[in-house]
Parts: sequence; C-alpha cells; structure tokens
Amino acid sequence: MEEIAEGALKGLLRLVSVVVRSLMWLIWELCFEVIAWYVGWPICRAISFGKLPQEAITDHEQASNFTNFTVSMVGLVSLVGLAILIAKLVGSG
Repeated sequence: MEEIAEGALKGLLRLVSVVVRSLMWLIWELCFEVIAWYVGWPICRAISFGKLPQEAITDHEQASNFTNFTVSMVGLVSLVGLAILIAKLVGSG
C-alpha cells in the first residue's frame, strides 16, 4: 500500500514540477525577453542616436544573444528605476 501512495506522490510532484517550470519559462519569456525588449529598445535607440540596436523593434528573436540581453537589461533596469521613482513620489506625498 505504501508503494502505491509513494508512486502517486511522485507522480503528483512531477506534475507540480512541470507546471512550475512552465510558469517560470513563461514569466522569463514574457517579462524579460518581450516586455523588457520593447521598453529597452527605444531607450537604446535614443542613447545611440538611432544606431543601436540595428534590429527593428519587432525583430528581438533575430537579434544576437548579447544584443537581446543588453537591450532587455536596459529595459528591465528602466522599469525598476521608474517603479522606485514612482514609489518615492507617492510615498512622500
């Protein structure tokens, strides 16, 4: 009887593991690779006077890993910085 319960528990844990990994992948894809790219792209273009990144805003999948990471990090840092600024402005009111 214990073997049946142990097998069922292992099956349930595998299912939970797959769900959690899928959610983590979705969060990574959506937040970092898509949203951060669309925020960071115009910032990078403005800073480089329209030269970088060379890919169009909709071509983040064709960009090199370095370009994708750099532009996405700029977007992520900008979003976090904006959130901190808004929190300070609202909190001091």
